[in-house]
Formats: sequence, C-alpha cells, structure tokens
Amino acid sequence: MRNMDSRSVPFDSSNQLCDRLVIGIREQLNTETRVTAIERRKLPRGNGQVGERSSKDYLPGERRIQLCDPHISNYLKSELLTEDLNRLSPRLWLVAKQDSSHISSLTNQLVRGRQIIITEKPELHLVWYNDRVFIKPIPKYLLSHAFWEFYLLSPSSPIEASVGGDLFKAALGFLRSYNYLIRHRSDFALAMREDCRLLPKNTKYASFIRLIQSFETVDDGAVSPRYKFGELRLSRLNFWAKIFLFRFTYHKTDGQYGAYFARFFGPILFVFAVFSVLLSAMQVVLAAQTLVESDNGPWDVFTRMSRVFSVFTILSAAVVILVLLLVLLAMLSREAVFALRDLYREGRSRKSQSMGNSHHHEAEAGER
Repeated sequence: MRNMDSRSVPFDSSNQLCDRLVIGIREQLNTETRVTAIERRKLPRGNGQVGERSSKDYLPGERRIQLCDPHISNYLKSELLTEDLNRLSPRLWLVAKQDSSHISSLTNQLVRGRQIIITEKPELHLVWYNDRVFIKPIPKYLLSHAFWEFYLLSPSSPIEASVGGDLFKAALGFLRSYNYLIRHRSDFALAMREDCRLLPKNTKYASFIRLIQSFETVDDGAVSPRYKFGELRLSRLNFWAKIFLFRFTYHKTDGQYGAYFARFFGPILFVFAVFSVLLSAMQVVLAAQTLVESDNGPWDVFTRMSRVFSVFTILSAAVVILVLLLVLLAMLSREAVFALRDLYREGRSRKSQSMGNSHHHEAEAGER
C-alpha cells in the first residue's frame, strides 16, 4: 500500500475530473518549483483562441467561496474535518469494526434496506442508523489537481501548514471511501441519480474509475484517524458521546419529544409485563399454599396444579430474562474479541513496519 509521508497530489492531472482551476504562477527556487497562485482557467473565444481569464473566481461548485477568500481555511475545515470522530478514534473500535474497507457499496446499501440520505456534514459521512445511511457528496473542487497542489500542498497556500496537513489527510480518506462505495457501474448509476446525486454532473464512469483507482493503495497511516474506520453506527456513537465527548448525543435522531420518548415505550412495557407476570404468579403460589394447608378437599388437585404452574411461570420468566442477558453478553463479547484482535494485528503490523524501516536505515548506513 502507498504511504504518503512525503505528501503529493494523489492523482495525476490527466485524470482530474475538474479542470476549472489552473496554477497561475510558478516560481523556480534552486531545484524546487513553488506554486504561488491559482486562478480559473481562461475561457476560449468564439474563434477558438484563448480569451480573458474567467470572471468566475470562486471555488468550483461553491459560488459563495472566492479563490482568494481569507476565510477559505475555515470553510474547508467545516467541509472536510471530522474533529469529534478524530477525538473518538482511539475508542471507535467500540462503535465499529476496525477496518477502513468495512464500507458497503451503494447497491449493497439498498440490499440491506438502507435509504441513502445526502448530508453535507463530514461528521455524518458513512454513519448509519436503522434504515438509512448518510453519505456526503464529493465536492467538485476535490476533483481538481490544481486545488490539491495549491491549497493543500503549496507553501504559498493561504491555509496554515498544520491545518493544510489535516485537510489533506481528511480529503484523502474521504475520497478513498468512494473507492468502496462505487465498485460497479450500478453503484455509479445510483451516485448520479438526481434525487441523491453524489458526483458532479456530466461525470463519466470510465473517467471516475481512472481517478478513484488512485486511492486504492492509500495506506491507513496517510488518512485522518476517522477514516481508519468504515461505516459507523449512530446509536453507538450517541451512547459513547455521552461518556467521551460529554454530549447528550452525537447526532439527534428524533426532532420531536414524542418520537424520542416513544423509543422507550417498548422496553418499559416489556419490563412491566415481566414484573406483572411474576407478581401474579407469586400471588397464586401464596394463595395456593394457603389452600393446600387448609385441606380443601375436591379442589386440592387444582390448587396443587395452580401452585406448580405458577412456579413454572416464575421460572420461565427468569429463563427468558437470563437468555436475553446471555445473548447481549455474547454479542458484546464477540465484538470485543474482534476489536481486540484487530488492535493486536494493527500493533503487530506497526511493529513489523518499524522494524523493517530500522533495518532499511541500518542497511543504508552500512552501504555508506
């Protein structure tokens, strides 16, 4: 796999799907070429000659954001960074499988009964809840080679180097997720539907595949911590957000109080039903015990059967509760085992990689 410690644009300029941006000025400093400006591509005149520079000096697909906007850093942070999930990343194994490829394709999402919901929040990308999954469309500017080269990699970028590094990793992980979401032409057709468009208009299947294949070999070490995981379950995120993020929820699933409290009606009714059965059975046992001791003649057999059946009812309710608890414990244990095994494998992989790097450096030193 490709580890991008020395950062570079992850795809070739010939494979870009957005050519609206071009590098305006390049400065040659010794052996290094430095990009110092970016602009919109010049528009052709009617006779085919190159005309004036385009007056559309905004980020492709984002008319509100000018190329020279002093707040472009804040805008890109809100569009790409997943700060809460990055904070949770050491504990995300409690939420999902620790596997960045654990992402179902778009067609498989439908097979699993999930509705694809468009979201512009990066924090919700690949988060699922019951019968829906949230997916963020690809911003047009991320498909531009010049955007990556100037804003995310150039020393002349208006974005601070540390923030640019975080944006680079987030954008890399985000686009890599589409390598799993779109695996077949049918996935691509779903991504181009008007009611849930995930890709820019006029995108061609062959062109998209050429670009997205560049992300197949991206290593987990090159992306932001959130994208070391695939799909995330919202119900678990909401639970662990209370403990680790000190928030009531990660994302509200119910807009009304009635819908929120309605979720608890089923469990509450189940608990009341169990206790009602147990109390009724206990009352029958006590009443039957009194009748048995009083020797009520012809009703003696019925009384004894009532007592036996009441005891059986109590034991049955206890067994049902015990089985449910055991099933819950088994499910939690299985997921914990999988998570710990993934952590162990990742630790061994890092250790072997570090040992390999040290041996490589020793070999280089010996050659010198």
